[in-house]
Formats: sequence, C-alpha cells, structure tokens
Amino acid sequence: MSRRRHTLRIALASAAVAGAVLAPVSTAFAAPHTPAAAAAKSSPVRTVKLLDGSVAKVYKGAKEYRAEVLTSKGKKLGTLDSKRPYLTHEHILIEIDVNTGKVGSVREKDLGLGTDKGFHQARGGSHVGNTPLPGGHGNRAAVYQKWRYEHTAFVVWNGNLAAVLDAKHPQALVGKGGEYLVKLNARSGKVTALKDKGSNGQGSALPSGQCVAKKTESIGAGAMAGLYNTPRGPEAWLYTAGDDGRPVYFAHLDRKHPSLPKDAGIIAKITNVGSVQPKFVFQTQGGAGSHPATTLFPKLPKGCVVVNHVK
Repeated sequence: MSRRRHTLRIALASAAVAGAVLAPVSTAFAAPHTPAAAAAKSSPVRTVKLLDGSVAKVYKGAKEYRAEVLTSKGKKLGTLDSKRPYLTHEHILIEIDVNTGKVGSVREKDLGLGTDKGFHQARGGSHVGNTPLPGGHGNRAAVYQKWRYEHTAFVVWNGNLAAVLDAKHPQALVGKGGEYLVKLNARSGKVTALKDKGSNGQGSALPSGQCVAKKTESIGAGAMAGLYNTPRGPEAWLYTAGDDGRPVYFAHLDRKHPSLPKDAGIIAKITNVGSVQPKFVFQTQGGAGSHPATTLFPKLPKGCVVVNHVK
C-alpha cells in the first residue's frame, strides 16, 4: 500500500501548534456575566483597512493579539493569530504581529520575492537564495535570513504567494488539492518538497471490522494519528482537521512503508511492525535536545491474531 499525503492545515504546518490559552478568573472578584459585559469583551481594539478593501478587526487576548479579516461585504476570510499569522487574498499578503497587534498588507507584486531588494530585507533580513520547487511555472521558495540561525521562506506557486514559512510555521501544503508538502528548516534555510504519491490523496478505505483495534493520538503541529492494529499489521493514518471539521489525511504508514522519508520534516514511523503490539514513534516539533515520543498501538481484540507476526 503506497504512502499518501493530502492537505495539511497548520499553520505543518501544519509545524508548530499553539494550544488554546485559558485566562484564569478570580472567583472572588469575577465580573458578572451579562450581555453587556460579553459584548465589551468581544469588541475589537481597532479596525484596520487593507489594500484590497477588506478589513481586519484586531482583538486583544490574555497573552497576544488576533485579528478577524473580513471582506468589504462582511464575509470572513480568516483569523490571524500565532497559529497562522498571515493569509493571502486578492494577491495581497496580510500579516499580524501578535505581540503588538499591528496588522499590515502588501501587494504580492511589491514583495520583490527572490531579489536582493525583497520585502523581507526591510525587516532586517537579506535574500540568501531561491529554492526551485516542483510543478514548473517558476515555483520557488525565496529564502531570507534575519539572524545566523533564523530563516524565512516565501513560497511562490504559479506566480502567487502560497505560504510563508518560519521557525513557528515550518511547513505547508501547496498546489492543487495540497499535492506538495513544502518544509523549511528554519535553522539552516533548507527547503524541501514532497509530492503526494496517492491516486486521489485520500487513499483506500480506513481499516474496519471485528479484528481491528483503533486509537487516536495527537502528534503536535495540529496533526493527529489514527493508529489501527489489524491482522495484516499496523497502520497509521496521519491527518489534520479541514475547514469543515472533517479529517484531511496527508500520510499513511503500514507494514510495507513503516516510516516517512528522512526529509519529510517530521518524524513518524512504526516499529516492531510484526509484533502483537507495535509502537508508533513521532516528532513534529521541538528544538535541540528534544526527542521523539512513543506510543503503543492498541491490542487486537481477543481471538484475533496478526498474520505471520514475529515475536
């Protein structure tokens, strides 16, 4: 069974995940919960008009700012926060500084991506090179360096800015249906791209039946792993939640293909594949000194055995 990758929504990126932050409330002095109080809490601190006529309503949270981006007709385009601090619309790049709440926009044609006078140079960085990406049409990652071990990559796909990658958001899926996973090593500036090898990106039907045991594991970077133990061996289906809340699968591991390639940008592999209870090893984020995590696949139901399993 071949490995498959589909749309990874993170901001992989997917690469670092920010959990929900819950602000503690003093039970002795908590304000009464009234409609007026709730309205005041949800009021934006400012509204910023953007180049394409859309607007960004900026809100101040307990630890950082976020912004809701709306078209001129009030349709929501997306949320800018630490998970995804940018988005593109009508050929403009819209960004937020979550520490200050500043929101800005710049036209793609004015970014100067891949030149010595590129957009990122104005932020104290310098253009260090372009990495060609598959698919033709001048697809590339324009890499800029701000500090010795701090790089940013602007992914240009079919002439448009498709993603901005950095240490906090090191990967994204681009192309039709998310056919390519583009990954940045923010420390070295190296950019790699992996192609979806599945026929339609979704793969075959998920394992099911009386002799199939399943458990779900969060692996970080906004991704989950569905771990299935079956008579024919273990399977790991990696996915994120799509815009409609449904799983979007981007990789599949099994007995014949137990590990992602070394240049995938994340670690995901099955060990002890022929045993009664295999292991799943994973790491999607972490700096120097960090180590992969390990979890066990669920045991097969009573009376079920692994075909040709090795102890």
